[in-house]
Amino acid sequence: MNAYLSSTPIPRVQLMTNNLVKRILNGDVRALASLMSLIEDGDPKTKAVLKAVYPHTGRAHVIGVTGAAGAGKSSLVERMAADFRRQKKTVGILAVDPTSRFSTGALLGDRIRMRDHFADPGVFIRSFATRGAGGGVSAAVRKAIHLLDAAEKDVIFVETIGVGQDQLEIAALAHTVVVVLTPQMGDEVQFLKAGLAEIAHILVVNKADLLGADDTLRQLKAFFGEEDLPVVSTSATQSEGITLLMALIEKHRRESLDNGSYPNKRIHLCRQELLSLLREKVFARLAKKIADRSFETEVKRVAEGQTDPYSAADRLARRIDI
Repeated sequence: MNAYLSSTPIPRVQLMTNNLVKRILNGDVRALASLMSLIEDGDPKTKAVLKAVYPHTGRAHVIGVTGAAGAGKSSLVERMAADFRRQKKTVGILAVDPTSRFSTGALLGDRIRMRDHFADPGVFIRSFATRGAGGGVSAAVRKAIHLLDAAEKDVIFVETIGVGQDQLEIAALAHTVVVVLTPQMGDEVQFLKAGLAEIAHILVVNKADLLGADDTLRQLKAFFGEEDLPVVSTSATQSEGITLLMALIEKHRRESLDNGSYPNKRIHLCRQELLSLLREKVFARLAKKIADRSFETEVKRVAEGQTDPYSAADRLARRIDI
């Protein structure tokens, strides 16, 4: 009997997975968009695709762009994306937006972002809702980065909302972190200093055409001169300072490769991802084990002042042998 005819048929689910993987690796836009929607919805069927494409990742340069709302991050990313396209590099843009109260989707959405790039097959744009994720970065974004990396995007931008001491997740996603400030934030810089120094590789004073931009630039250079943290002034609307910013990003990438920090960063990113996945699994298992009346009983006792939350947590942990 023909060996091929006698072999076990490939299950339909596996055939669909194989087809999706092939399309992702070929950069199929519809496949990318479809899978990202499933990822954002938490569909477990995406895991097989992510596992299959992961060996094809690790080539893209991931650039995090973060800063306060209104700093002009989207306009800045748009200008940089245009510059990379002139260099014949493919670009992925993941924009993390506040969650809509009504749809639970991204509040700003793809359609009002980066309009000049929609017709360009070399640019893929997707908005993600935070859905309460800490640091303004949703759990789905990391998986989306892997998909775009496997789809052979040369550069992947991750634009996030907010910045501060307690919003450091972008540092666990990107190789190069660009923090965008505005002239109006001059008085706040001193309070943000520790957080900025911890996450930023490049500081940008955007909207340089506004009053106070020069003072903010001088203040930042004075604060961060010892840290050797580059500070650049830009105006996204006027396309000013973009060339210098791009040069600083490339300089950081090259120096990271030359001094060995780039592979070390990859190890750090992989460590953070593995810990994140383990936390998800452990928490889900714990939640399932304590999803009984004992948990609610402890909640009530803490609320009524009969016990403290630390003792209650210890008792619940003993119930599940941890």
